[in-house]
Amino acid sequence: MHNTEHKPTQEKPASIPVHEGTPTTERQKLPRTWRYAIIGGTVLLVFAVIIAGLLTFAKPKASPSSRIVATPTTIPTTIARVTTLPTPATTPIPASVLSGNNVNVSIANGVAYLSTSDSNNSTSNSAVYALRMSNGSLLWNHKINGSADQPPLAANGVVYVTSYVGQNGPAYAYALRASDGSLLWRYSNTNYSYLSLSTSNSNVVYVASQDGISALNTSNGALLWHYAANDTGSTWPLEVNGTVYFSSSSDNGSGTLYALRATDGIPLWQYKTGSYTNIPIVTNGVVYTNSDGGTFAALRASDGHQLWKRTLDANFIQSPLLVDGVLYATTTKILPPSASRNASPLQGATALGALLWNTFQNVPAVQTVPQKQGLSSVYAIRASDGTVLWHYTFNNGKNSWASWLSVENGIVYASAANAEGTTGTGDMYALQSSNGSVLWHDTLQASPSSALLANGVIYLTTSDNSGYGAVYAVRAHDGSPIWSYPISGALFAAPVLEGNTIYVGSTNGMAYVLRADNGKIVWHYLIQVGG
Repeated sequence: MHNTEHKPTQEKPASIPVHEGTPTTERQKLPRTWRYAIIGGTVLLVFAVIIAGLLTFAKPKASPSSRIVATPTTIPTTIARVTTLPTPATTPIPASVLSGNNVNVSIANGVAYLSTSDSNNSTSNSAVYALRMSNGSLLWNHKINGSADQPPLAANGVVYVTSYVGQNGPAYAYALRASDGSLLWRYSNTNYSYLSLSTSNSNVVYVASQDGISALNTSNGALLWHYAANDTGSTWPLEVNGTVYFSSSSDNGSGTLYALRATDGIPLWQYKTGSYTNIPIVTNGVVYTNSDGGTFAALRASDGHQLWKRTLDANFIQSPLLVDGVLYATTTKILPPSASRNASPLQGATALGALLWNTFQNVPAVQTVPQKQGLSSVYAIRASDGTVLWHYTFNNGKNSWASWLSVENGIVYASAANAEGTTGTGDMYALQSSNGSVLWHDTLQASPSSALLANGVIYLTTSDNSGYGAVYAVRAHDGSPIWSYPISGALFAAPVLEGNTIYVGSTNGMAYVLRADNGKIVWHYLIQVGG
């Protein structure tokens, strides 16, 4: 067993191509935490819980090439099927707490792996667990320092997990032997870290943090190379065709997307924006990137040259999807709060607000909590030139927060939590991908968190204002309900589907396994404090 720690060495690049996006105006800062509180749905499809980031406002800029083909603002009830999803009729399994100990779930090679994040950043119950999928019996667990906001990542007989301790670090990346949970190595970093595997070399793993990105040897954690960004935030690295992309943000709100050579970390080019830059999409020699402030850009992958740029009427863009030459993305335009909501902007108004308030306590660097009011939409943008084909506004133009997006078989599925009143409701939509018209619409008596679309079924997680959650299964073709299951705790992440079973973790310290066809409980596992 190798148990050494490695501190990243700082290397500064020589001159590299730098491309700048058009500067944004009227910028207002929001913390990085908000971005990840809303973003759950995309990267986890893989990765689930909401973490830190830095938002900036940007004044949208009109472009003569924008063409709005359809901008529905009301649901065409003569066409759309409207269904109200009922609250689950059964009583949830009791839990000692409803929040504060979120469980993250991943599945690999017949094993369910769990990690836990603690709102108090306590190390007393921080661990990685390996459970037998058939009955939830414990195979092994391994104590870790700090809180783990991301699900474990298992590959090639190794389980990886990242954690952080307190508001200002330190942070760690752990490599555990999948067979017995023994420690192979631990890598120490200065602050919150994001880990991803190389797609070209099974012996390499990437760890990004506010001080840059490191490439590590998977067998012993040895540092292969390090690129210093020296910013205040980062996100998951992405390797495509021998190039590693990662983004960072600085205290002044500016963002940078870096392209590095995967073999040695040599910088190839960088693209600067006036706000935080998110995880890109890379395909057919083009890099599509979006940044807070409502900006989309297409860059040439070989040198970072900007092919086109489009600014939407939004402050925040979730990670987009590229399907059949069209970029689909949900956006939120953040609005100033009313005076009566300044004191506690996220609490008491919606279930999503309550959930995000709890999540903000988990993040490594809490700054000013953002205001909760926003207008959310889904956009369709032609990938070849950035032309806006159509956009649809959620909740009839009233306050809402977009929470999930998927595109399949010519249909765009999206959900949003409503921010009107104090009841905590939401909506899920199916839109025609060609023009944005509503095919069906589900109304929810709770705030939607995230969802998974698989085999013609949408598995949706929700949470209400009292801190209770539920898992729903609805038919993708018409939104009609199949089953629902109540949870005595809040839910953030999308369910994980394996065979005919659904896995989901809650903030109450439990992981649940349900039958995908009827929602019956198969087993559940309670994280033991100090276990």
